[in-house]
Amino acid sequence: MRTLTILLSAALLATQPSPSVKDVMRRAEQYVAAYGEKASIVVCTERYDQQATRPSDNRYDARTLISDFAIVRAGAIRGWLGFRDVLQVDGRAVADRQDRLAQVLMASEGRFDEAQRLSDESARYNIGSIERNFNVPTAALFFFVPDNHERFKFSRRRIVEDGVWEIGFSERSRPTLIRTPDGASIPSSGALLVQPQTGIVTQTTLNLDSKADRGTGHIDVTYAWIEPLDMWLPATMDESFEVVSRTGVSSRVTGHAAYSNYRVFTTSVRIK
Repeated sequence: MRTLTILLSAALLATQPSPSVKDVMRRAEQYVAAYGEKASIVVCTERYDQQATRPSDNRYDARTLISDFAIVRAGAIRGWLGFRDVLQVDGRAVADRQDRLAQVLMASEGRFDEAQRLSDESARYNIGSIERNFNVPTAALFFFVPDNHERFKFSRRRIVEDGVWEIGFSERSRPTLIRTPDGASIPSSGALLVQPQTGIVTQTTLNLDSKADRGTGHIDVTYAWIEPLDMWLPATMDESFEVVSRTGVSSRVTGHAAYSNYRVFTTSVRIK
């Protein structure tokens, strides 16, 4: 009877219809919407190596940033945000104490204004001629919450190893989620690797094309299972951006970030 039961179970699984792209993205949106514990703030250490080149004058710059990176749920947008607080620049300390970002987010008023200020302030340490504050590992992941579903068009590209789906996306709504400093839309496209039955996202690719600024770029992020926290969290981020000025001068920025030392700060405060 055991053999018959196994055969029947296998037959039933074989006859189950494959989920649609819509089904899988709904699961991914539900996964992102419930990401982590709502009463907790997840913080990790980010080591971020950047390089900037401008071939026309043989210019090359390099920088290493050590930062606290926090993932927190914000009630105002019914979604999650990522904040960076740079602690060291090329080995020199710039922050006055450990866990400053976590302490700001756990403050009794539960607002993320100060955390956003710290994150925006940290953006000034990015090198190169490309102004950016969206170069955080969770940028693409947190696009995919139910409120944003209609902004994107999705399509299944292929099934990779272990049955994981690669789903392409392209932003069709305006104004876009990412914009230039003067408010011009920068449409997003890219791909997700998603476990179709659970909606767990294991990799994201975010492509950007700014015709107004004559710039293109992409950010690739891989996720890893962090057992002590029982979560899939960013493991690496690789970025590449290129801008061509109106005079034809090109400049390029590349970067690689690695994430470690994940820890959770528990709070009863709801971030507003």
